[in-house]
Order: sequence, then C-alpha cells, then structure tokens
Amino acid sequence: MASQDDPSAVAPYPQPPSYLWSQFTDENEAAITELRDKHEAETGEPCTPGTIVPDVPDALAALQPPELPPNGRWRVFGQMYSLSNQLPSLEEQGVVRLGAPIPPDSAEKDAHARKVFELKKLTKSLLLNFLELAGILAINPRDAADKLADLQTVFFNMHQHINEWRPHQTREALISMLQAQLERTRNETRALHEVTDSVRKTLVGLADVEDPLAGGGGSTAAAAGPKADSKAAPSQSASTQKSEAKPKRSRQDDVWAALEETFG
Repeated sequence: MASQDDPSAVAPYPQPPSYLWSQFTDENEAAITELRDKHEAETGEPCTPGTIVPDVPDALAALQPPELPPNGRWRVFGQMYSLSNQLPSLEEQGVVRLGAPIPPDSAEKDAHARKVFELKKLTKSLLLNFLELAGILAINPRDAADKLADLQTVFFNMHQHINEWRPHQTREALISMLQAQLERTRNETRALHEVTDSVRKTLVGLADVEDPLAGGGGSTAAAAGPKADSKAAPSQSASTQKSEAKPKRSRQDDVWAALEETFG
C-alpha cells in the first residue's frame, strides 16, 4: 500500500500503484485463500475476504484489507478523512462563532426553532455586510479586505448551521419517502380489489344466464327416435350437432364481450 507521506498520494490524479497489476494474479488469489483456510483451521474462527491473516508474505499484502489508521485519520487525494463521522465545530475549524451555540441536549423542537432564528439573523447580517461592502468598494476599494473577511465568517456560520440540520433533513426525507411508498401500495391494492370485484360480478352475471341448450334439442331427438329409419339417423345427428354448436359459439362470444368490456 502507498505510504501517507508519499507525494503521489497527495497529487490530484496520482498514478495507479503497481501492485494493482503485479500482485492480483490467480496464483496469489489461490495462495491467500489457502492461508485463510489454514488460519481458520488453526483458530476455529470463520475467515472472510475481509479477515486480516497475520504473517502474510509481502507479495500477498495487497490482497488483504489495510489495517485501520492508528490515529483514526487518513489522507485521500490531499483531503483528510476521519473514522468518526462527526461534524467539526467552528472552533475546531478556526472560525469565529456568531451568536450563542445551541446545546445539543436541548429539546428537538426548541433546537429547530433556535436554528431558524439564528439563520434569519445571519441572513440579515449577510445583507447588511454586503451593502457595507458595496459602499466601501464605491469609496475606497483598498479597505474591502476586512469586510470580505466578515462576509466569509457569516457564510461559514450559515454553512455550519445547515450542516448541523442534516440529520433532521435526512429523517424528514425518509419519512416522506416511506409515506409515498405506503400511499402507492394502498392505491395499487385498491385498484386490485376493484378489478377483482368487477370480475366477480361479471362471472356471477354469466352464471345467471339461462343455458339455451337445456330443453328443446334433447326432447325432440328422443321423440323421433323409434319412428326414424336408420338412413335418416346420420343426417339428423349432423343437424343436431350444428344446432348445438351455434348456441355454444354465441355464448362464448357473450363471455368474451363481457370480459373485454370489464378490462377494456
């Protein structure tokens, strides 16, 4: 891994380290897997790709996750980062605080009201300082440095208050997203229930329709059975099948028409 004191680690676009193409090979992957299995057998603890195996050769060092920085801070592309994701105070950043600090243990509603009040004061102060800067630039532009520093301090204080409000903003955004998701699910469920009820009513209505095949056709054939000769039987059977096929086809058309009207 590259050292924190290496100048290439501070460059905006440093060259990629050589171990990316020299150490990540199939042989090294198999070797580090074998070392993890051996370490798991010796210790009895499950090993994952994130487990740091001790006494690894230098050729396999890049295949393991790096150890945590000792002071909890590290540098990436010239920027310092910290493990503790905590917003630094204005005093830690060397900025003068304008107004009284808001205690973190105060009630949430009271804290939000005080933040709104402080932001309004800072906005008015920003406008006043801007007007004063315009007057200084019109009279003597050389004296504008102090007023620019005042404007920068006001901007830093406003930015700090906005950053301190990020947890509340995140919580409200999550609540809004969950409410929208719940409303969308309710609308989809309501639409499914409406379609189900419509289909159920259509099927019930089709079940109540009188069957045109029940009745006339069968009794006529039974009455004419003994008197009809054997030569007329095939033609009579064919005519009966045709008469039966026509009502069935008509009923199927009615079913399809009703379904198209329901879902169309």
